[in-house]
Amino acid sequence: MKRFKTLYLHIGLGKTGTTSVQRDILANAGLLESRYDIHYPTRFPHERHFQGNHSILLRALFSGHPDVRQRLAARGMESDEQLAAYNKRTRACLEQGFRKSKATNLLLSAESVAHFYRPDMLELAEWLRGYAEEVRVVACVRHPVHALSSEIQQRLNIGGVLEDLYQNPPFYRFKSLFQRVENAFGKGSLVVYDFAAAVAHPRGLTGAMFENMGVDVGDSFRPRPPSNTSMSHEAALLISALNRSLPVLVDGKRNPLRRADEIPRLSKIPGRKYTAPAEVYQQVTESMKPDVEWLREHYQLELAADCPTPDADYYSFSEESIEALALQIAEYSRMRYGLMSPLIAFYTRVRVVGGKVYRSLGGSR
Repeated sequence: MKRFKTLYLHIGLGKTGTTSVQRDILANAGLLESRYDIHYPTRFPHERHFQGNHSILLRALFSGHPDVRQRLAARGMESDEQLAAYNKRTRACLEQGFRKSKATNLLLSAESVAHFYRPDMLELAEWLRGYAEEVRVVACVRHPVHALSSEIQQRLNIGGVLEDLYQNPPFYRFKSLFQRVENAFGKGSLVVYDFAAAVAHPRGLTGAMFENMGVDVGDSFRPRPPSNTSMSHEAALLISALNRSLPVLVDGKRNPLRRADEIPRLSKIPGRKYTAPAEVYQQVTESMKPDVEWLREHYQLELAADCPTPDADYYSFSEESIEALALQIAEYSRMRYGLMSPLIAFYTRVRVVGGKVYRSLGGSR
């Protein structure tokens, strides 16, 4: 089995431009290997929509917790057999790429690792140490208040409901997370840097990540802004209502009444910028004070946060969103009529022919 000199594990964190970084690296994986001696696994035929993110691949390999298995079930891995088959293909793809690579260093990028429970984190660390002499974990941090709106929207996309997300806002507990990482991978294994500084970096988010890894990639990666996949406030309300009325999962399995294109369609409804209620931002700010202070003491990072100002009328719909909804409903009506018209015409013809046959046989109306 091949062993690399250094394995870099990029774990996001979420909402720090991770998707942009992953797509950057995927597009330049060949250059990264030939010029900078770093192998970035890219070939996973069983993961059809792979775009540089190793999250689902690693999450499936280490999925001991029931919550994790439930999320994997939404991806179609409902049984132990399905999960085992998926993981077998993942390992085969990784090891084939390792054997073919001439690089002495390895890079994986998976923000899902930041959500690993302690036992899964320990198993992951032990497994990765089998492939490298040294493992370095790389994390970009952002104040949770700045990332909260995006975190909520991401969870709406996988079935979340706003009321639940406001009651238990999604954000990273830096101290707990980084202590789990240090416990699994060892003291000094973690590299932490600030998202605000990375955004301002002259070589962009990807260049900033490599610089913090200690790898000089020069100007090989063009600066680009983080991928913006935000939804409007009105779209968030609609998606939440749909998820509440028709849950994505029923009894641990995907709801057959839900379609894969529902949320993407609704998320395109235009409108005003999404914001949570003011008290939710205040709750996160107060909850995170000890973690922000811990991060300052241990990693010399100062994270500041200004709470956004939510709109006064939380449930109102803008004229733009109302017009978009009206047009979409009209489109669905035309589509439905277009599908039904041939059936209606066929039914009418059958009635006419049937009536003629009936009368020819002596029947009367």
